[in-house]
Amino acid sequence: MVFVALSYHVNMKERSILKLNEPTELPSQMITLPKARYDTQNTKQLFALDESNEFIPGIAWLMSFPKSGTLYTMTMVAWATNTSFATNYGDEALAKGERESLSIYPRRLEGPYWPGMGGTHEWQTRPLPDTYVITNTHCSAFCLDCGPREYVVTPSTFLKKCASGHARIPPARRRIDVRYDPSRVMKAIHLIRNPMHNIIARYRFDHKVHVYTKDKKWLKKHPNDAKGLHAYCKDAARKYRRQDERLFGKGKVPKAPCYGEFFKYTQWHNLVHEGLDLIEHDVPVLTVYYEDYADKLNETTTQIFDFLELDQVLELKEFEELTEYADYFSDVELREIKNLVKRVASKKTWSQVQHYFDF
Repeated sequence: MVFVALSYHVNMKERSILKLNEPTELPSQMITLPKARYDTQNTKQLFALDESNEFIPGIAWLMSFPKSGTLYTMTMVAWATNTSFATNYGDEALAKGERESLSIYPRRLEGPYWPGMGGTHEWQTRPLPDTYVITNTHCSAFCLDCGPREYVVTPSTFLKKCASGHARIPPARRRIDVRYDPSRVMKAIHLIRNPMHNIIARYRFDHKVHVYTKDKKWLKKHPNDAKGLHAYCKDAARKYRRQDERLFGKGKVPKAPCYGEFFKYTQWHNLVHEGLDLIEHDVPVLTVYYEDYADKLNETTTQIFDFLELDQVLELKEFEELTEYADYFSDVELREIKNLVKRVASKKTWSQVQHYFDF
């Protein structure tokens, strides 16, 4: 079966790519980055840097497949602990009126980035922690309108993308691609959401994009409901049929609706484990389930704060879980989705998501 080729095995050659002290290979345009800018309102950017404190705070990746609770997790940690978040994506942390991205490490301009003390939202104007800073990364292999040629990747490629992002630099807030050494990552939070709800949420997000761009033709065919989602699934199946047949085998393309989306979801969570295994030092991982915010908020958030070695100083804001996702898939479709996810998932991933299929 074609799936055998997709069971990525980490070999010693791949492991040798990411040695702990190996310098990061950055894009050529990194040479154009300006001298580090210091935030005079935050003393953490002012102390004398040496080998013992240059990488304080430690990076704690928030590894999340898009639309699985990333924003809530970041804002919750920032609010409750009164400390700043970080992100690989400079636009998410560019303070109002600023022309350049602010790295959490003044001499390492490839990031990650934070808003400094001039954030545009209340939850952004907070100092960096001195322990671990929660850092947003979606890595790769999560594209929406794409085929297997784009979303099937190896663990080493995935890991490099986990440490990749973009920055803004003067004089005209020019955007450039950046990447830092994955070995700088000290911890990781692995966020997991019900796969059915996750894929529905991704569709609803794409629907909002088309509303924003006023794409009336697309919106007429794709209402923001189960009917629209299924039309969306069929469109992708037709568009990428040849690529799908190369991936799964002719006549073996899954019957699950939006099978490409569920493949991406499952592969992505496989790659979290396989990618982190390529880092030569141990990276502790905390697994967080999105649904636990609704069912056991205090217990779940306390685990996160303890993991980041941060103190909770403010009360939590209420978590509001969207519940409009029922009845999007029939029982037959749910069984096909289960078969696909189980088929693609590694043993570790299946053990983490199996409870979503107890029906």
